[in-house]
Amino acid sequence: MIAGRCGWLMVVLAAASGAANAQDVPSAEAQARILDLLQQQSLYRDRVDWSKARAELAAARDPVQTRRLLDDVIQRSSGGHGRWISPSQLRTESKRAPATQAAMGAAPLQTEDASTGPTARLGWIKVGAYMDDQTQPQEVQYQARKQAAIALQAGIQEQDDGNRCGWVVDLRGNSGGNMWPMLLGMGPLLGDAKGADPVGMFLLADKRQPWAYREGAVWLDGKAVVGSRNTQYTLRHPGAPVAVLFGPRTASSGEASVLAFRGRAASRSFGQPSAGYSTANTPQRLPDGSLLLLTGSVIADRNGVGDGNRLQPDVIVAEGQDATTAAQAWLLAQPACKLP
Repeated sequence: MIAGRCGWLMVVLAAASGAANAQDVPSAEAQARILDLLQQQSLYRDRVDWSKARAELAAARDPVQTRRLLDDVIQRSSGGHGRWISPSQLRTESKRAPATQAAMGAAPLQTEDASTGPTARLGWIKVGAYMDDQTQPQEVQYQARKQAAIALQAGIQEQDDGNRCGWVVDLRGNSGGNMWPMLLGMGPLLGDAKGADPVGMFLLADKRQPWAYREGAVWLDGKAVVGSRNTQYTLRHPGAPVAVLFGPRTASSGEASVLAFRGRAASRSFGQPSAGYSTANTPQRLPDGSLLLLTGSVIADRNGVGDGNRLQPDVIVAEGQDATTAAQAWLLAQPACKLP
């Protein structure tokens, strides 16, 4: 489903430092396809004078000017989220993908009193960016997503010894990527794993596409996107409070992960405003082998609230201060953590 409608959210911040060379330009056929796709489907297509854009591209004198004009049209019609990726850059980014996939199963943060102190009663998961290897076949990419989600749920299960009265979900370094393994891995913390209610949705011009977690899978608009018999774990205390940490490096799919907890009972967020890319990209393959990340919808929470902009935490923590302390204090003050 990675190539499906709104199936992939772009890594925004991590990829910014690896922008393609300005002399790299799509072929003439690919350029025409880019303009058609953007004019028909981009979220902010009304911000572009398309006749003027086509005329300016036709009159471009060299590859540098062509690339500058294309980038400008893509940025304006996507709100800064979409971009064009050359074949060479796709190959470069594919080399970084395995590291992000392995990090989904990384060990949780160990606090000073993780064994005997108050925070020993709190579970902790850190969910970072997840990049697909676009050079691999679809089935290989799908299996990698499943394995990453399985590893994340295994980390939850390992901590869930019956003594955890609350959980911290750290999304501060999550700059985006593919949202589905993130949601599947966090599934046990999102609410009732057997419920059919959505945990978030995409807002398109003419409809909503809800996503839900149930039966060990993540569902989009009533269809399973990714799942496994090994991702059906249920918490010993399913309603345990959850503190979500996020900040300026939390972008795109990271912001989608934040929104999946917004509206959940006994959940509260801490940190600083997010990056402001809470919109969804769909990868579009072009005739020359390059890729257009087409921004076509807004990400919203389970109640349909979302505007595509920065997310504001429930509790803003001053810059330079650690949101962890405030989150832990809130969790330990909850009724679930006051019980014997």
